[in-house]
Amino acid sequence: LPGHNMDELVIRHGPLPAGRVVHLMAQTCAALSEAHSVGLVHRDIKPANIFSACRGGLFDVAKLLDFGLAKPTLDMDEIALTQEGAITGSPLYMSPEQASGEDVTDPRSDIYSLGAVMYFMLTGEPPFVRERPLKVMIAHATEPVIPPCTIQPNIPPDLETIVLKCLEKDPSNRFQSTVELAAALAQAD
Repeated sequence: LPGHNMDELVIRHGPLPAGRVVHLMAQTCAALSEAHSVGLVHRDIKPANIFSACRGGLFDVAKLLDFGLAKPTLDMDEIALTQEGAITGSPLYMSPEQASGEDVTDPRSDIYSLGAVMYFMLTGEPPFVRERPLKVMIAHATEPVIPPCTIQPNIPPDLETIVLKCLEKDPSNRFQSTVELAAALAQAD
């Protein structure tokens, strides 16, 4: 695909404008919604797995890549894709439930990761930066997130509220679906 992933875009150009983040993430929500509707949780959402492509003369066509760690959420007792208690995903963008090794990840875990990616897209850095992956995972599970506007003051307040809701430690306090998240993004200024 011609284009760049979010990691490349932010490293090359710095934090992205709020409107571009909303545009790309709304499309990513649609792709993820389709996966969730068939019972798949991605479990490895990170900037390198969201691609901004040029397709049919259109720019910023978001593509969600790498479903290699996807896990069915349907009751499939006979299928064990990962060992119980195994930690999967990218530490910089994983949900608290992934970081703690809980085997209860559901679509809301992906929503946390989307929030972490939006944080990176808007600020140029992930929500938690530590010297070791284990310390990053502990931070996701236990530490409060520094509001992104303390890093980039020009982030619209409504978009910051969306990002912080995605990054709630308790899944019941996050957006409950990517459809709900996309609707909030559509209302963002």
